[in-house]
Amino acid sequence: MAKDVDLFRDAMAGVTPLKKGASAVPPAAPVPRTERPVTPQESVPAAPGPASLGPSIVQPFDREVGRALSKGKRAPEASLDLHGMTLVAAEKAVSRFLAESAGQNLRLVLIVTGKGTRLEGGRVFGGRIRAEFPGWLERADNRSVVAGVRAAHPRHGGSGAFYVLLRRRSSASSRSLRATPQR
Repeated sequence: MAKDVDLFRDAMAGVTPLKKGASAVPPAAPVPRTERPVTPQESVPAAPGPASLGPSIVQPFDREVGRALSKGKRAPEASLDLHGMTLVAAEKAVSRFLAESAGQNLRLVLIVTGKGTRLEGGRVFGGRIRAEFPGWLERADNRSVVAGVRAAHPRHGGSGAFYVLLRRRSSASSRSLRATPQR
């Protein structure tokens, strides 16, 4: 983060502000278009595909959970909406939410990142939170509770949301080691 600020300051070192009423760029003469007409399919580039999730957490859901989600028989037990948050706030919220959900022994949660796609200058830009989300799940404290991740069904947000399957708590943690027979 500090690198960006330093780079920006270096780039703006010799820049002087415009005077009020001065135009930043003189108006250019219109350029006649000689290009071929654009078809509707080419007019807007496709939105970026689902965020690539790292290999360590991309585990398919159990067959039972996957089918239940597809048929609408199972719904997320809790959800978190990250709309309107900054990257830092969203990252902290995801970590806190996953820890609390695992503490409550929840199995399936929904995290809504939002698609964040927008068209600027003929290019499609994806959302920053959605792009960073897989990396947050890869952090050691989150990886220990996450069993799998999958894009949500359209009724739960589609490609702008993710189902997160949490690991089951080990039953050994609740048992005393002394009660376990020794070999």
